[in-house]
Amino acid sequence: MGAYGLLEDADGSLGDDRASQYFRLCAWNAFALQTIADRLLDADTAADPGTVGYVPRETLAFARACYDQVPDWLYLARGMRSDPDPRVADRLPARLPLWEHYEPTRASELRGLQDAFEALQARTETKVNALSGTDRVCAELRHLCAQMRADADYAEQVGVRGSGPVERGEARSHLLSALHRAFMLGQLLALPSLVEVERVEQDHEEDLPLSESPSWLQIGPGWAVVDSGGTRVGVVVRVLGDRATGVFDGLDIAAGVESAGRRVSPKEIAAIRRGEIQLSA
Repeated sequence: MGAYGLLEDADGSLGDDRASQYFRLCAWNAFALQTIADRLLDADTAADPGTVGYVPRETLAFARACYDQVPDWLYLARGMRSDPDPRVADRLPARLPLWEHYEPTRASELRGLQDAFEALQARTETKVNALSGTDRVCAELRHLCAQMRADADYAEQVGVRGSGPVERGEARSHLLSALHRAFMLGQLLALPSLVEVERVEQDHEEDLPLSESPSWLQIGPGWAVVDSGGTRVGVVVRVLGDRATGVFDGLDIAAGVESAGRRVSPKEIAAIRRGEIQLSA
């Protein structure tokens, strides 16, 4: 019950400092993993009350992998209030366990995954719909939410109940994708700077070229720096920030190799383009 109670405390935490954000993220991860495993077991019990305590091997493997992570996230969440541990950043963003394939997917497993998704969706989608910003972070969160809904809708169309083994397998795949996106969305809502990390990782996994509007994580030394009018004023010497959590602290720029240079804060950067930084001044 600790995972459920802790999330309620996290929802009431309004601070935007790093410790508060970490607390909300750790509490969310504990809640989400506990909920997924609980809903899977509850669905199996409802489908076959006569075998309570016995579940299919796939259900057991996935539920156990989720449960195994919960105590760690609870421990980290409770510690964030008194002694914030920066090492939590090394575990972010967290991923759901892989679903092991042993036999055809059962209807009870689909019901459990669907129930788990609906529980996570109810908390994440409401927060995304409440976003009023127009910046890239808000846009990325809305996009991830739309992808989450699309996966869930497709799984429903394939048929969660009464379908054949092929259809059940396809529905399971899309439900797991929807669950993964919901799990990720909760983390990004708790720690918005992770949006940059996740976006860059997705581009890397899909082997995409550098976009026209790259992340600060993709800035390299030597990139041109121009002022608000487009006049070249120097080059990037050093990129400052936490690459594990996506927190951007700015750039060191210089007019030339032997120049003293200066530090530029994120607020002074108007745009990041491929190979070029434009300042607002």
